[in-house]
Amino acid sequence: MPGAWKRREGDMQAQRLMGEGYEPYVEQQGDRLTYSLPVDSGFVSFNFTFDLRQTDLDVLLSSDYRRAVLEITAHTLLQHSTLKGNDRFTQKDFDNLVAVTLHASLALLHIFISRVSREHNIAIDHYVEEILHRRTRRD
Repeated sequence: MPGAWKRREGDMQAQRLMGEGYEPYVEQQGDRLTYSLPVDSGFVSFNFTFDLRQTDLDVLLSSDYRRAVLEITAHTLLQHSTLKGNDRFTQKDFDNLVAVTLHASLALLHIFISRVSREHNIAIDHYVEEILHRRTRRD
């Protein structure tokens, strides 16, 4: 096989644990878990990937609501970070986002959703409901 296509011994393929099609997904490769999501901004498409912990994945798999909130808020914040002059979104930013969307109390989560909605002029709750409805129809 040509060099780029030749599989080296010890290479592991990533196993998708969550997500279908063009939605955020979690993959496991060895001991590493990653959360990836596509983000379109104007004429440009990006794919962002961040490390994730098992406790985070457990929440994503058990709470459709928190999973949808992470999807919409991550997309919103990542899209904003692609605009010229804005700070890039880092692993630390993602860890902070995961902490509030997946692990904070519902009261704090709702405060966070309101803040992101106001700061980015987006109705996070509306998009969360759309995601939940779409996933319910699919299941």
